[in-house]
Amino acid sequence: MGRVSREQAERNRERVLETACRLFRKHGVEGVSIGDIMNDAGLTAGAFYKQFASKEALIEEASRFAFTQSSASWQRINQRYEEDAVQGFQALMRRYFKHRPQTQSCPILAFSSLASGLPADAQTTAIYSEGVERLFEQFRRLALQACAEQSDEQVMLLFAAMLGTGMISRAMGDTALTQSMQAAVLAALPGGESCPQ
Repeated sequence: MGRVSREQAERNRERVLETACRLFRKHGVEGVSIGDIMNDAGLTAGAFYKQFASKEALIEEASRFAFTQSSASWQRINQRYEEDAVQGFQALMRRYFKHRPQTQSCPILAFSSLASGLPADAQTTAIYSEGVERLFEQFRRLALQACAEQSDEQVMLLFAAMLGTGMISRAMGDTALTQSMQAAVLAALPGGESCPQ
């Protein structure tokens, strides 16, 4: 068999990262083996070690990859509503609450149990922290574009409310309680009933 081209090797690497992100989100890091990932990606287990030094190295890169994907998704929403920051911010929140397969869940939620179980100085914890901070800063910019009068505390509260409501909604499903929680968070958004005008 011939050697894999550099371009094909890069495509294979990205396919492994995408597959790992999806499976880690669905089953958790501990519930997925290297063999599971490579089989699902349609590659051999031997190909794994040509791309990654260890499962831990893959976890680190998959975490970073997941946060980058989420950031790009949030940016696309912002660009779609460039002319109306309020509508764009509301669209971001509605999309966050929209039911999606667990394999597409927010990396803040999907990787939180992994990061919380590791030492504070672990590389994966650092990647998780950087990802959360990057998404928060992006959220903060969008929130302030939509309603410049919001304080930093109000923006942090909205971010925490979005994450908490998203976590509970994914765990409980579509119930009267989760619908009420989502409505309360949306009412607090710029342009919502309780936003300072």
